[in-house]
Parts: sequence; structure tokens; C-alpha cells
Amino acid sequence: MKKLSPSQELALQKEIDKLKKTGGGDYERLIQQVAANRKYVRLNLPQLMATLSKSRTLVLEWGRGTGKTTILGHRIQSLAREMPRSTGLFVGPTYQAILTRIVPSLVQGLEMFGLYQDLHYFIGRQPPERWRTSWGKSYQPPRKYDNYITFWNGMGIHLISQDVPGDGRGLNSDFILGDEAALLDARKLQENTDPTLRGTNTYEFKRSHLFGSRMYMSSTPLTPEGAWMLEYEQKAMKEPKGFNFISASCEHNAQNLKPGFLEEAKQNSIANWIFEAEYLNVRPKFQKDSFYLLLDADKHLYNNYDYSFYDKVGKKPDCRGDADLVKGLPLILGVDWGAAINSMSINQHLKTINEYRTLKSLYVLGENAETQDDLFRKFAEYYEHHDTKVVYLWYDNTGNIRTGHTKMTRAEQARELLRQLGWTCHLMTSGSSNPHHEMKYQLWQILLAEDRPGAIRYRMNRGNCRELYISMKNARTTQGAKGDVKKDKSVERKGSLPRQEATDLSDANDSPIFGMFHHLLQGSGSFMPVLRVK
Repeated sequence: MKKLSPSQELALQKEIDKLKKTGGGDYERLIQQVAANRKYVRLNLPQLMATLSKSRTLVLEWGRGTGKTTILGHRIQSLAREMPRSTGLFVGPTYQAILTRIVPSLVQGLEMFGLYQDLHYFIGRQPPERWRTSWGKSYQPPRKYDNYITFWNGMGIHLISQDVPGDGRGLNSDFILGDEAALLDARKLQENTDPTLRGTNTYEFKRSHLFGSRMYMSSTPLTPEGAWMLEYEQKAMKEPKGFNFISASCEHNAQNLKPGFLEEAKQNSIANWIFEAEYLNVRPKFQKDSFYLLLDADKHLYNNYDYSFYDKVGKKPDCRGDADLVKGLPLILGVDWGAAINSMSINQHLKTINEYRTLKSLYVLGENAETQDDLFRKFAEYYEHHDTKVVYLWYDNTGNIRTGHTKMTRAEQARELLRQLGWTCHLMTSGSSNPHHEMKYQLWQILLAEDRPGAIRYRMNRGNCRELYISMKNARTTQGAKGDVKKDKSVERKGSLPRQEATDLSDANDSPIFGMFHHLLQGSGSFMPVLRVK
């Protein structure tokens, strides 16, 4: 619970950089230097309670900014101190999330407790050969170090991803860590991860309360799939020695947050359930009157990444890391225009296997002074390396209206910008009338049910479409003046949701779906008015 001064941090980092270049050096002297020059850092109340927990299973339901990074660093340094040469598992929803978000946070947390990458531990490789004679070795070392963190005293941590079938099966572990737990699959944890807690050396570690331990961390779940972690609250009440459940908001960490942190977050979503869930840890009530009633995470969502692209921690994601992107096929864009938010879904239609995939969702916010041009530049940057620079652009009718600020419509403006960025863009929406909500509602039920002969399969990339999935999952229905089903758009007017969590992204995703597949409504008993679609 100590921290170096900025000048000490800089001097130490220079020494570590020298070690990287020479492949050797006196790492033990550096470790002693770090330990001798540290200052104490205060823990907030939830963090202190977590450090004092002796239960085998610790679940932290903490809002954003509560201090999960700090407690992760403390937990790992405690494991290293109490169980040298032990082996653990660190579980994440995808390797992409592990490498781009979770591990960088882990590195930051370990630095807070005096453990430095490429000095105290190495990620994805062994230490320099000159160090290995005095470097510790775990009781059950890995065959390969690609997805492994090895520490100076022999402790090691396997990085395990749930998007790789059976990843971690067959390993023996002494402890389990899990970040972003609300995104983890409880069934996979039970079948693949928990059985590994057999231990690597029971005789040596049996006296430690951390032996056989599990710690899962997350903000409160925003969708029903993550609600499994909340069940541990009842387990903790019934069996406090075995389970500990700590729920806390970021208000407990106010002294470590930038001035106005909570106020700034609240300004973006006044008195809304997403703000309360993400920061204040108020659990949402999951709605049953969903506009996308049959959207099912197990059935319709997937993860599929090319991990040969993610060869180092912190690498910026782009389409080269998406294994579901099919080369040679154009991209289908759905866009919802607006001043507060411009939203986009990126899709492909795989006709050979009768599958329509939503690959990614993007958005830009007006409050950040971002416009639709920023959205399309963001798209072009991410898909710069896609080999087929052709897009089919679907949108609602407002894209065909000239605003008076420009001679071009919003759709024409988008097409021209994409042309300048090297893309060929086909505008697919014509006319000035949008389809009725009732029709879109019925079409989605037909698509998601997949119960007709030759039905089109709809699939969505879970990791790349997180905000879109939440937008669809929480889009509610309301009754129209004639008793018809309508999508409840009031949240957009009231500001009761952050705009990326409101219905805008779902609207963007509706446009290509309806434009391409509205013919499925024929013969379904749905009223079909005159439509004009290209």
C-alpha cells in the first residue's frame, strides 16, 4: 500500500528500460531499491473491508471509480507474498478485453503496490536468461508462456478467456481472479474454471486463507445475463465464512477521484438508472416488455477475435483483430442521425450460410462537439485494413432531408466524406416515410425466433457491440394511439439514459434489417403499407 514519488517513478522506469535493452542486470538490487523508497497510500472503506476478508470467495459489486484497480493490485501482491510458486487463473470475457482493458488495469494496480512489469513480473514471456538461475519457478509451470504472467518468486497467473472453448480446462490452480464479472458466463465458470481449484501444492499452501480462493469484480450488471454474480449476496448471508459479498459506490472513493467526477457523470444522465447502476451501484430492474423480446445472449451473441493481431498488451483495436469480418464482402451500415448522438451499426450479410452479422457498433456524442463526420471518420479508421472498400448505407428518412446548412442531405454528406476517405458508398434508403414501429417489432420477432424453414440467422459480436446490445435489451414497448406496438422513445427526450445506452443505437441497427428483410412480413398477417426502398 505504498507509492513512489513522480521523480522516483521516472528514475526507476529508466533503470527498467536499461534492463530491457541489455537483457540482464541486477534486478534484485532494483527490487530492494523499490521496497526501500515507498510511501503509504490510504485505502477507502470498501477496499479496507476487501483486504480484511478471509472468505474463500470474495465478490465485489463496485461502481465505476470505487477502486477496483487498487484492490486488484493489492490482491495479487498478497497472493505473491503468501503463496510463492503458486499458480492462478485470471478469467476475462474475451482475450481482446483481457489484452486491451483488463491487463493494462492490472499493470497499473500492481505499480501502486511496488510491483513493476519487466522487473517483478513478465507478461507473455519468461524473464531474461541471465535472471533465471535465481528467478523462482512455480510448482506446475506452463508449457508455453504466451498467455501467462510469471513473477520473480515463482508465482504465475494463466490468462483465461471465455471466448476460447474449454480454455483453462485441465489446469490446476491455487486461486481464481475475474474482472468484468458481469460479462462472464456463469455456466462456463462452473464447468471450466471452478474445477481447476485442485491446488498445485496443498501441503505448502493449506495454511493460507488465499489458497483455493476466488475473487470476482464488476460494476452491477446492466443485463440479466450478468445477474449470476448477485446470487453471491445471499450465499454470503447464509455462509459468511465461505463467502463475502461487498457492494459499494464510487462515493466511498471521493478523495481519489478528480474534482467534479460524479457531478460530470450525472450531468450526462440526470437521475437515470444507468448512471445510478454504473456509479452508485443501484441495481436496475430488468424489463420484460422489451421491443426485442426474443433477443437472447446465448443464442444470438458470440465472440470471435484473431489473437495473432493482439500481440502486445494495450494495442489499439482495429478490424484486423476481428475474426468474424469476412474478406471480400462489402459492409452494411445502419445509421441513426441526431444532434445529441450519431449512431452506427456495421454488418455483413453472409448469403452462403444465410447469416446476417452485426460486427460492431459506433457512436459519437454532441456533448463532445462530435458530428456525423467524426462518426464516419471513426468507422474508416477502424476498417482501414478491410480489403473491400464498399459500403451499403441504410438510415432513417431524415438522412434524405436538406437541413439548410448545406446543399447536400445528411446521407449525401456521408457519401462524399466516405468517397474522400477511399470508400465507395451506395445510399440505400429513399423516400420520406419511416416504417411503423409495429412492423419493425414483428420483423425482429420473426428474425430472432429462427423457427421458419430456411430462416435467416441473426448474430451479434458481443464484445464489439456492447452498447448496442444494452440499447436493444433495454428498449421497451409502449402502446400507440391505435393500440399498436411502439418503441418507447421517451428516454431520448427526457435524458433519462446516457445517449449511447438509449434507443438511438437500436434505431441505427433497425434500418438495414428492415430495408433488407421486410419481405419476411409478407404472409405473416402484418399490414404492409406502400414502401419505397432501394
